Amino acid sequence: MIYLLTPTGGRHEGFALLAGYINAQTYTEALIWIVVDDCDPATPIPAMREGIEVRVIRPGWRWMPGQNTQAACMDAGLRHVPDNARLLVMEDDDLYLPEHIDTMAAALGRAELVGEFGARYYNVATRRHRTIPSDRHASLAATGCRGDALALLRDICARGSRRIDMELWHGYAGAKAALPMANVVGIKGLPGRAGIGVGHRADFGQPDPQGNTLRAWVGERARAYL
Repeated sequence: MIYLLTPTGGRHEGFALLAGYINAQTYTEALIWIVVDDCDPATPIPAMREGIEVRVIRPGWRWMPGQNTQAACMDAGLRHVPDNARLLVMEDDDLYLPEHIDTMAAALGRAELVGEFGARYYNVATRRHRTIPSDRHASLAATGCRGDALALLRDICARGSRRIDMELWHGYAGAKAALPMANVVGIKGLPGRAGIGVGHRADFGQPDPQGNTLRAWVGERARAYL
């Protein structure tokens, strides 16, 4: 069994797309999807295929514009993840290809911290893209962990860090598995709650007015964004 953790709120369209990506995964074993929703109105939960159990957590606060509640929501969700679990973080504004969970699960068999190194980002509002190579860490949305790495993630989120992925990858001293960029694309500029990070800036990345780069990355799935 694998646990998935998604902090969300105020991104109903993006969340619905994420649910579709999870339903389409080639991974066939049981999944527990923990959804931490800190906005009103509550995010609708689409119907999920057999074998996927959804657990919704509504923390005691409600997000307000300008706030960054990522660490607090992660902390709230991690309290419902067993110490011996295998955990993947799947964010509500990213695109996941069908082999993502299978690939991460296999990597977690040989390391406690796994992820796609580097990152591909696409802003659907500005039609701009950027690939950020890295040989030191994966983005949180493309990270999985267990064991001591999961324990470190708990500590980082409980402390309210704003650089969760960096602290996790740079602070963990055990075995890591670096995977090539293949199954995750960070999507920026979706309707709803504003995101955080440089990917939301108007001048971020290179222009792609026709969407050709996104199509090259994800094929027909680009239609949902273009």
